[in-house]
Amino acid sequence: MSVRVGTPMLPVYTLGPKSVVWWGMIGLIAIEIVVFSGLIAMYFWLRLVNPSWPPEGIDTKGLLIPTINTLVLIASAVAMVVAKRAIVRGNQRVLKLGQMVAIALGMVFLVLKYIEYSGYGYDWTTHAYGSITWTITGFHTAHVISVVTKGLVVLTMALRGMFRPDRHLAFEVSTLYWVFVVVIWIPLYFTMYISPRL
Repeated sequence: MSVRVGTPMLPVYTLGPKSVVWWGMIGLIAIEIVVFSGLIAMYFWLRLVNPSWPPEGIDTKGLLIPTINTLVLIASAVAMVVAKRAIVRGNQRVLKLGQMVAIALGMVFLVLKYIEYSGYGYDWTTHAYGSITWTITGFHTAHVISVVTKGLVVLTMALRGMFRPDRHLAFEVSTLYWVFVVVIWIPLYFTMYISPRL
């Protein structure tokens, strides 16, 4: 469907790189990559200038819960991509199911993150190690809360039948951001959980 404005025909609905909203999301992701990169650089700078990292008395974080959580987060991105592909094919059922699975997995990530961090005997005020690890985790957790909340809004839209193969920009942009939040977790996981063991 298009609207005539002067001579050229302008599409009413655009998707992907033809959409200003899509490029806006790419811009936001680019900014956030810079912020997360700065946090990772700060972590390694603090590690460099502190003779003991993590500080004495702090056990290296266990890998079980963070690794499970990483797999849960990756699975949520897969569910979003499956849902996105489903709406392109007009499959409303898989779209809704994929979104529900992604939201549920995002909530599992948040619960496991709470369980993990509630067991530590330090916080962001204890020392530089506590400060940077809580900052990185808190910043990323805020992003997961954001995509889960956004996912609930998009799911409501999907349940109302607002998406079609030719009209699903909100879902497309939501998927793009969700995948970014998952992908950015991988270098954070290696920074906070693997690098102290090297």
